[in-house]
Amino acid sequence: MAISIPRGLVEYVLLGPTRDRRQLQDSPILADVWIAFAQDPNGPQEVLITPDWKQTSASVAVDLDDLIHADRERAAAKGAPPGGDRKSTNIAHLQGFVAARLYFDELLRVLVPLTFWWKGERNNREMRVYLDPRKGAKRLDEVMELLAAMARNWSEPGETKPLTARPSSFDRYAALAGLVLWAGNAEPKGPQPSNHELAEAIAGATDEIGALLKKLLRTFQRAVRGDAAGKGDGPQDREALIFQVSLNRQASLAINRSVGSVKGDAATGLFSVNCEAIGWAVVDSGIQGNHPAFRDKAGNPRVKASFDFSKYRKIVSLDNRRIFADGADKKKQNEIVDSIREDLLNPISRDEARQKLKALAEDLARRLPVRWDFVEAFVAIENDAPAKVSDHGTHVAGIIGAKVPAAGTVPKDEADEFANGMCPDIKLYDFRVIADSGDVRDTEFAIIAALQFIRHMNARHDYVTIHGANLSLSIPHDVHNFACGRTPICLECERLVESGVVVVAAAGNLGYQQYQTKDGSYEGYAAFTITDPGNADNVITVGSTHRTAPHTYGVSFFSSRGPTGDGRQKPDLVAPGEKIHGPFREGWGDLDGTSMAAPHVSGAAAMLMARYPEMIGQPRRIKQILCDSATDLGRERSFQGRGMLDVLRALQSI
Repeated sequence: MAISIPRGLVEYVLLGPTRDRRQLQDSPILADVWIAFAQDPNGPQEVLITPDWKQTSASVAVDLDDLIHADRERAAAKGAPPGGDRKSTNIAHLQGFVAARLYFDELLRVLVPLTFWWKGERNNREMRVYLDPRKGAKRLDEVMELLAAMARNWSEPGETKPLTARPSSFDRYAALAGLVLWAGNAEPKGPQPSNHELAEAIAGATDEIGALLKKLLRTFQRAVRGDAAGKGDGPQDREALIFQVSLNRQASLAINRSVGSVKGDAATGLFSVNCEAIGWAVVDSGIQGNHPAFRDKAGNPRVKASFDFSKYRKIVSLDNRRIFADGADKKKQNEIVDSIREDLLNPISRDEARQKLKALAEDLARRLPVRWDFVEAFVAIENDAPAKVSDHGTHVAGIIGAKVPAAGTVPKDEADEFANGMCPDIKLYDFRVIADSGDVRDTEFAIIAALQFIRHMNARHDYVTIHGANLSLSIPHDVHNFACGRTPICLECERLVESGVVVVAAAGNLGYQQYQTKDGSYEGYAAFTITDPGNADNVITVGSTHRTAPHTYGVSFFSSRGPTGDGRQKPDLVAPGEKIHGPFREGWGDLDGTSMAAPHVSGAAAMLMARYPEMIGQPRRIKQILCDSATDLGRERSFQGRGMLDVLRALQSI
């Protein structure tokens, strides 16, 4: 059993005390990765790797897969304990990003020496000191003294004493690396130690921590000497491949006749808006496509296609190079093939699936772009495939496009539940990004994959297939890692907008929070709580109001407030999000949240394009129209943005 290092201590070592803290750090390993490994030192973490600007994600993925696989084989040959299930790296790539499942020692030994930071001039002087056999030992002793002092200062915040020396960034990274390595080897007796006990344990283990770091540095020294002699066999003899490493973050799933509150019904009647030619993606937990609310007048399904991107990683993992190699374990192959073949739109045999997965892996190994046609064969599923995770995606889709069925097609007691969504004739596209198991550890990578596939779908035809995308998802932004609006998912949303697709996102539900202080618990409203991808500049970010009385009750207490961390106005506008009635996988029900507010705006954007086709492909113009025509609720702009969505006024303004 390892010791779990608290987040506060990690932040103290990495960034310094609060009053002396740099909010942005230059380590290529971002703070959320350090924190995750510190809290679970022996477990693997799902990470997102951003390639160096001179590299492609395909080449970085293949090189990392080769290097980590070789590193594991060398460790096994030396009799090193496996330290977990290290058979699979599960490395996969998308345009601009690589996902991997790694252990902490691999992160240090393989990834860090491949970073631009490690190979750059800025840190070379300090690196040479650490890598020098004599000077390095002395420097490590000094850093261990600093680590002990930092641990004690952190455990007694009321009696903080100045450090004997001001540690450099490199000193902090070395101290933290040693601390996490030590925590993974420690065997606490009984429960996790208190803060004071942990600080004293660290102070008493500096020799052990230093020895672990010296062992790691010897690995680097051997590689550097081999590189100088032309015999390099590790990451150090490669050019920079990696810019930074972050966590593959988790996303949370952020019609009592609410359509009337935004004048959607009036707009439809006055302008005779028909959205049959408009397609909208719902990137969520899945739409129950055979629900009666999603049929057209003829009884045909309006969910035109369903894609399960929760299994994308499994399809393109570079592990498949070894799993599907000639002569490999057929049982393991069949396990993977059978898990991917479930609910496929066009069923394929085991043999055909094995051949396609092998071909995909071989293409990726040759650093070729992703074969989306092969991927589509595995992610395209039946429209009526069960949405296994939750009602959330079905409910969101219903707010956008539920339709009251024709009289007599459903029982009377069920028909009373039905209400039209914003666009009861729109075409819906179901993108599932949460695994059936509920495992959301790599949600961000799955969402990025779905967004890139939407661009692919639009690019392969002379006409636009998907005009907009709704992301009622919420990933809290950590200021230690990325500039606000510059996270992987935000950048991918910006690319989708650049391609001409409207992207609507929930603001998040962090507007009212509970805080734990030294004086006890405190509850209150919170500013600067917009979540990703709502922090993206060109995304339409939507907060929540009362469903029928927004002027009376204003912005929902839970709705995340702006501005963004870098001072931009968000949310952009608000829409009904409290007790919204909509379809569940079976029947109907109410849900709350900005997740319910966002699809109202998606519907409004679709109506604009349906009424004025010249707006298709102009997402920024659509955002401007919706914001300019919103109704001021008389609330603070950081709460309401430009105001309450008004579809009728938006249509009339053109």
